[in-house]
Amino acid sequence: MSNLTKPHRSVNASRQQGWERDDLVRRCCLALDIAKETITLLAPEGFNDADLLNNRILPEKIVGETGLLLLVTSMVGSHKDIAERVHTLAGMLMPYARKEKTFLEICLQPALALEYAMAHIFLTNIGYPNDKFDAMLLKSMNALSRFGRERPPHRMMEQAWIKRVWNQNNKDIHFPMGKAIADSSLNKPVDLLHGTTEDMYAFTHALMYATNFSRSPRKMPRNRVEILSEAEAMLARCLDDQDYDLGGEVLLTWPLTGKSWSPAAAFAFRVLARAEDEAGMLPAPGTNPEQLQKLEGEKRQKYLYASAYHTAYVMGLLCAVSLQPGNAPPKHIRTKKPVQGSARKILRFLDRDPQKKQWRDEFDKLPEKEQDTLAGLLLSIAVIRNVRQKRYGVVYEILGTAYQMDMADTALASQAAELLERLSLLS
Repeated sequence: MSNLTKPHRSVNASRQQGWERDDLVRRCCLALDIAKETITLLAPEGFNDADLLNNRILPEKIVGETGLLLLVTSMVGSHKDIAERVHTLAGMLMPYARKEKTFLEICLQPALALEYAMAHIFLTNIGYPNDKFDAMLLKSMNALSRFGRERPPHRMMEQAWIKRVWNQNNKDIHFPMGKAIADSSLNKPVDLLHGTTEDMYAFTHALMYATNFSRSPRKMPRNRVEILSEAEAMLARCLDDQDYDLGGEVLLTWPLTGKSWSPAAAFAFRVLARAEDEAGMLPAPGTNPEQLQKLEGEKRQKYLYASAYHTAYVMGLLCAVSLQPGNAPPKHIRTKKPVQGSARKILRFLDRDPQKKQWRDEFDKLPEKEQDTLAGLLLSIAVIRNVRQKRYGVVYEILGTAYQMDMADTALASQAAELLERLSLLS
């Protein structure tokens, strides 16, 4: 049961409080427990059943992402339950992170060495080194062919960040991150109306690497207000799509940038937390419940973890970063003189095409003032829905309503207005 349901002493006092640390620790532990099952079931061979999942999941991907979860959860400080799980899981992961095949791939493919060595590097960083692997990795990182792979900016940032985690003081393997940041979506607006999920992941990953998961805050190449405005629009899309994998990564924007959680972000965290509590693990977009019900035994378990482990890890990362000082989401939605009745005016656009969504169930429980505080989130959902359905006349109505309520100063509203202006040239 989520601590959201626990009684509190005073509404006025509790509105100033952050989310309960014990609950964030519990959610981190849940992610680590899921990781233990994932390694047991999938680390030996990955998952390769085309009838159940379209894409094969390589064991190296599972091992690397588990190593990342260990790295970030180990950053949260002295929480005994987390530390014990990290130690146990590190012991389970080491044989897979440093198996002979991985060692050979590092030797044969210097341009991919860091990808293969991710789990080893993360384990080394948290206190489980291996000199033999380091020696081979260093040779590969100094090989003439080490730059022999083209990568988009956020992947270039990933390379630089992994080297930083490895912390080898060798100028020959130095990879500056500045140019990659300048070329990334941290420095250029994201297409909020027609961008792909891969575009959104490029944004979230770039932010993780640029901030070192909030441990090394740095000046952003663009104004943080612009970045957060784009993040809110992406968050609206994820909530309405019930894509909690991408949504959890987008939510990292607030603690990673060192900014207090916006009302929309705080509300989204509540939605994800409630969804996790109801399902036992955060629901993943890749899991087909009907397919799951048809399976039994080990096949069922492997399908469940193969399709859902990444989303569970994302929640673990989000809660671990939120446990760092000053990063916890608020328990309640902050209300700052919202436009009275604004939510109701935007909801009429959404209620023309009612859809059963988890966010709406949570939203309907809020008092009217908190709903009005979230009118901007509703506006984003309404714009995105109607652009997808090519109902541009409705988009025009929505923007007109937003202008009347002085709510149109957002990245999404600006992109929608530009879209309508371009379309007007076709009429």
